[in-house]
Amino acid sequence: MLQEFRDSNITKLRQLQEYFHAKKILITGGFGFVGGHVAQRLLQCGAEVTVLDIDTSTDRLSMINCPRLGLREQLNVVEADVTDKKSMCEIIDQYRFHYIFHFAAYASVIEKALHAPYDTIMANTMGWINVLEACRLSAHKPNMIFLSSTDKVYGEMDGDSYFEHLTPLRGIGVYDSAKLAADVFSRTYHEAFQLPTVTLRMCNIFGPYDFNSEYRLLPKAMQSIFGNPEPMAPELYFDAIEHQRDYLYVDELVNAIILLAHSNVCRGEVYNLAGGTYMSTPAMLRTIVELAAGVEEAMDQQRAQAILDNGIAVKVKANASTIHAITKQHLNGEKLVKDTAFQPAHEFLDSLTKTIRFYREHYQLAKEGENHVHLLAG
Repeated sequence: MLQEFRDSNITKLRQLQEYFHAKKILITGGFGFVGGHVAQRLLQCGAEVTVLDIDTSTDRLSMINCPRLGLREQLNVVEADVTDKKSMCEIIDQYRFHYIFHFAAYASVIEKALHAPYDTIMANTMGWINVLEACRLSAHKPNMIFLSSTDKVYGEMDGDSYFEHLTPLRGIGVYDSAKLAADVFSRTYHEAFQLPTVTLRMCNIFGPYDFNSEYRLLPKAMQSIFGNPEPMAPELYFDAIEHQRDYLYVDELVNAIILLAHSNVCRGEVYNLAGGTYMSTPAMLRTIVELAAGVEEAMDQQRAQAILDNGIAVKVKANASTIHAITKQHLNGEKLVKDTAFQPAHEFLDSLTKTIRFYREHYQLAKEGENHVHLLAG
């Protein structure tokens, strides 16, 4: 039955290629992890894609800059800051986009947001307001304006999972609150000004081309395992031992976004994107270590054994904030399935293994002195 759902979902996604053909698309934060994957998919659909980012330099480590993928040459690249209302109004009014996908953010992790609260609020809240205002003031209204939100807007979980219209929004961290405000204004601009907003509250997304190795769990673990002369143990902060999270492969996210963009019934709505698996942070890191060793074994058995022997390293976080990370985050995604027929199309372990292979190649090329954006997706 699950395979039938997946086959049906894949067929529907292929049919959507014609729908997005020649459509004008804006992706803010297009040089980021998720933005790059969405840009690639829409290019494959034949859309006219504009990616906007505050840093569009050719030497930025980004999927967009990968020569083997050849995305940059197919895109219209615009360098701009979403916190600049005048620029956003001019760009959105000039290009007359059919669809806008908003991923631009100053910080996508709570630790970075705590170091720069004002910048986080300006980018993560006001950046979205500027997009909405630009659309409100423009004579040409897009068919859809998509907001990338987060499960963190819910705050600490009381029951078994978060529900869109039952669970109160109680995010209190800087990152959480900034995204929560944007989330709320998405509905406000739909109700007050009839803008066709769609908000997707996402879980932890993983996949190739996520280069945030300073903060994000998987890229950081990959740097420890593959980015050093000898493998090092991925770090697990002591206060994260009891954390439980949803995890989802990036291709699943892109599928969900495409389905939401196509469906008119989704306008003005908020959706949860449930994970492909729900597990503790220690269990996720142990799984990463085991799969990384399996990937390495075909290349270097001694190094593979070292990866296993290292395991994971528990570390006490220095200068811990008074605002603690949410212990359990688990999204209920039934509403998304009901309105779009979305179903996951990839096995979790297969997707994670594919992602790990990508990072091994990435670091191997770097060790060999090659330009480390010259990568294949795997």
